[in-house]
Amino acid sequence: MKRWVLAVMLSAGMVLGGAMLLWGADGSSKLQQEEKAATARAAQDYLKYGLAQAGEGRDAEAAKAFRQAIAIRPDWAEAHSLLGSSLARLGDSREAEAELRKAVTLKPDYAEGWYYLGIFLKGEHKDKEAEEALAKARQYSR
Repeated sequence: MKRWVLAVMLSAGMVLGGAMLLWGADGSSKLQQEEKAATARAAQDYLKYGLAQAGEGRDAEAAKAFRQAIAIRPDWAEAHSLLGSSLARLGDSREAEAELRKAVTLKPDYAEGWYYLGIFLKGEHKDKEAEEALAKARQYSR
């Protein structure tokens, strides 16, 4: 084999080997994977901060943190449910109900989400809807 062909093949192998270090199996770069992981951690951190604020009765701050988590992960049912609960405590019934419903729409088998929606609806004197939500909570908690 000619030396230049061997040199090209070795070079190509080194480039491809280096590419494996830079690119993941799914075709995303390592940098993209690290960015995705950092974004997921940020959403988790906002959720944890929101829980801490809610635990101290700071529902406005909790709602703000839950909104930030949702801005990062719009499909996070648990964050929508927590936002709905904070909004309910703040007296924003319309938006609270929308967020609680969004949670169970995103994750139909979310037992806790159905439970919190049911409790909220009961407080709003929407007894039939509350019983339906609570029945789904019982169904999915099994």
